[in-house]
Amino acid sequence: MNDSTQTEIRRLADGIRHSLSLGEDKLSGEARTEAHRLLARAEDRLGLGEDFTVVAFAGSTGSGKSSLFNAVAGLEIARVGVRRPTTARPTACVWGEGGTDVLNWLHVPERSRTWRESALDGDDQRKLHGLILLDLPDHDSTAVEHRVESDRLVGLVDVVFWVVDPQKYADFSLHSEYLTKLAENSSNMVVVLNQIDKLSPEEQRAAADHLQQLLVADGLTDTQVRMASAVTREGIPEIRSILADTVDSKQAAAERLLSDMQAMARRIQGELGEPVPAPNELPGAARLVETMSEAAGVEAVTQTVHDDYIRRAYRKTGYPVLAWAQRNAPDPLGAKHGGSREDLIRASVPATSRAQGSHVRLMAHELITESVSSLPLPWQKAAAEAEKTSTDELADTLDSAVTAVDIQRQTPGWWSVAHVLQIVFFVATLVGLLGLIVQAVLALAAPTALPGWSWAVTAGLFVIGVVGSIITSVVAKSARNKGAEGAAREVDERLRRAVGEVAESSYLQPVIAVVDEHRGAYDKLRQH
Repeated sequence: MNDSTQTEIRRLADGIRHSLSLGEDKLSGEARTEAHRLLARAEDRLGLGEDFTVVAFAGSTGSGKSSLFNAVAGLEIARVGVRRPTTARPTACVWGEGGTDVLNWLHVPERSRTWRESALDGDDQRKLHGLILLDLPDHDSTAVEHRVESDRLVGLVDVVFWVVDPQKYADFSLHSEYLTKLAENSSNMVVVLNQIDKLSPEEQRAAADHLQQLLVADGLTDTQVRMASAVTREGIPEIRSILADTVDSKQAAAERLLSDMQAMARRIQGELGEPVPAPNELPGAARLVETMSEAAGVEAVTQTVHDDYIRRAYRKTGYPVLAWAQRNAPDPLGAKHGGSREDLIRASVPATSRAQGSHVRLMAHELITESVSSLPLPWQKAAAEAEKTSTDELADTLDSAVTAVDIQRQTPGWWSVAHVLQIVFFVATLVGLLGLIVQAVLALAAPTALPGWSWAVTAGLFVIGVVGSIITSVVAKSARNKGAEGAAREVDERLRRAVGEVAESSYLQPVIAVVDEHRGAYDKLRQH
C-alpha cells in the first residue's frame, strides 16, 4: 500500500475516533455503529497486508455471474444450476500460495476455497498471483440469509464486479439499494454487462451506453462498463487484464478503505454541521464589551481620572493666587478620606446594578445564540450550559476586571516648569507693582528725587510679570486639558481592554471552548 494513502487512512480514522469520543448525543446511533464497524474493518484489513487483493463477483439471480466466475477462473468451481437461487455461500478462487488469513477474515468456508494453479498451468496464471476472487450469493435472493451474506461481503472486499444481464441491468433495486449507495467506491467497482451473446452488436452498444448513463446518474462516474459472455468467452481476456492490473497495483485495498473513510468522514461532518464563528468573532462582541464596560463603571472611572488630573495639575500649574484659593475645593476622589489615590479611584467605581447585569446577560445570550444557532441541538445545549456557568459569576467578573487595572497618577515634567514660571512671573508682577507704588509715594514727597529710568524698570517688570503669567496660564490650561483627556483616554482603553479580555477569556470562554471543540472535530475529518 502507498504510504501516503495509509497515512491518510489512519488520520481520518483518528478523526472518526475523536468524533465518537465527543459524547453519545453528538452523533446518531446508526452513524456510531457504522463508524465503529468501519474502524474495526480498517484495522483488520490493514493488518492483513497487501499480498492479496480481494475481488468479488456480485449480481442478481440469473445474471450469470457464477458462469462468468468459472470462465475467468478457467475452472468449473462455482456451481451453476437450473434451479434458483443457486449460490448459497461465497465461493473463493485463490491465485498463488497463501491467502488463508484473508479467507478466514472473510469467513469463507474451507470447503468453498480453491487454489487455482496446478503444474499444468505453467506461468499462464502468474499475472493473477495475489488475487482472491469471490462468487457471492445473489443480492436479490429469495433466501434472506443469502442477501445478508452478499451484503456483508460487498462491504469487506477490495473491488466489486457487478454482473448484470441485458434483461435486468436497469433494475431499480440494484441501482437504488446498491450502486447509488456505493457511489463513494465508484473507482473500486466494475460493471459487467454479461450474456451479450443474446444481443446483436447494435443492441450491445445501445445497452452498454444506456447502462453507462444510468451509472453516471447513480454517481458512479469512475466506474467502468465491460461487456462479456460466459458462453462465447467474449470479454473474458479483458476482465482478466483488469484483474491483473488491479492485483499488480496493490492499491485496491487501500483505495477502498480510503474511500470508505472519506465517506464516513463526510457523513459525520454532515451530522456535526458546518463550523460556526465563536461569539468573540461576531460583530455583536464589540457591542457586548461596550455594554459590559458601562456596567463595570468604566466611564465613571475615566471621568474621575480626568477630574483628578485637572485638579492636581491646576494646583501645580495654575496662577498661584487662584490655585491657592482652590486648595479647599472638593476633591473628586474624596482624597481627604485617606488611603492611596489609586485605591480611591477604584472605590469610585459604581456597583453593577441589577438592570445593567440583566442587560449584559441578555446581550451575551443573544450573541451566543446567534453564534451557535446553526449547530445541531446537542451542541446548542452544550453552549447553553457553558453560558450559564459564566452568567452566575458576572458581577464578580466585571468588578475584578476593573480593579485589576493599575491606574497610575501622571505627573508630567512640564508641571514643574510651569510652576516655576508661574512663581517667577508672579514675583515679577508683585515686585513691579510694589516698585511702582513705592516710586509713586516718593514722587509725591520729592518729585525730583528718583531718576527717570527707575520708572521704566519697575513698569517693565510689572508688565513682564502680568503678560508672562497670562501666557503661562493660557498654555498651562490647554496642556492641562490635553493631559487630562490623554490620561482619561489611556485609562479608558486599558479598562475596556481588560473588560474585553474578561468577556472573551472568562465570560465567553466556556462557549468558545464548545465552538472550538466542534470546529476541531470537524477539521479532523477534512480530506487532504
